[in-house]
Amino acid sequence: MLLFLRPLAEQFVKCNLGNGRIAHFWHDSWTSLGPLIKVMGDYGSRSLRIPLNARVVEALGVNGWKLPLSRSAPAQAIHDHISTITTPSPATIEDSFDWVVGGVVCQGFSSARTWDAIRPRAPELDWAKAVWFKGAVPKHAFNMWISQLDRLPTRQRLASWGHIQSFDCCLCTIETESRDHLLFSCEFAAQVWRLAFSRLCPRQRLFCSWAELLSWMRSSSSSAPSLLRKVSAHAIIYNIWRQRNNVLHNNLRIAPIIIFKIVDREIRNIISSRYHRKRWRNLMVLWIR
Repeated sequence: MLLFLRPLAEQFVKCNLGNGRIAHFWHDSWTSLGPLIKVMGDYGSRSLRIPLNARVVEALGVNGWKLPLSRSAPAQAIHDHISTITTPSPATIEDSFDWVVGGVVCQGFSSARTWDAIRPRAPELDWAKAVWFKGAVPKHAFNMWISQLDRLPTRQRLASWGHIQSFDCCLCTIETESRDHLLFSCEFAAQVWRLAFSRLCPRQRLFCSWAELLSWMRSSSSSAPSLLRKVSAHAIIYNIWRQRNNVLHNNLRIAPIIIFKIVDREIRNIISSRYHRKRWRNLMVLWIR
């Protein structure tokens, strides 16, 4: 499997030319052009009369580089470029290799820099900071991410795939179980949110859509900073979804007040475990007031 990664890795391996006894003339990146085999292909060895497996030192003569003139434009370009490079000397140190990412020489292999360089990039979405933030509980953030993408296996989605026949919400058994209904409109979820609002924002009305929830999480006030809103929203959505699964798979029903007590305990534990961080120090007072 590692051999398959050679084409990906070779862009990061740069050769520091010393005496030229280790570096391959065609395959190593010892010039600013990169591996010369990429520039000319296999026929380049015939144009420059240097074997494909030759070391850099084999391209040296008594008076410097022994590169013949060629009518090929690529070969002539290589000839002109190499002619500007100082010829290696037997008295110099051995050739060495560095792992270079974005022009920065790493002290050995850097997995973090390499991953940042090879992964596909896309503009940051406006909801990213509401889902992923420092201090977020991983399981809560993951559940929030799946909810944001509307990929929770609600009964509406399962029925659309032909897996089940019933669309009814597991918690209220009245309306279709969609994401927004289950997490906001359902009377069970609404009671949990009202209990949370009684501590954070007593005048806050219930959300009607996912966009309203994100807007509420991004906003901030002295009594309910954005960080506390994110933590509480993550915990509420996670526990509502867990209760839905308990009803569906275990036929276990718990009252909304009990679910909120579980949410309350989780939020207290989250804040307590991060109390040493500056942004978290005042959250406990705001939550339990």
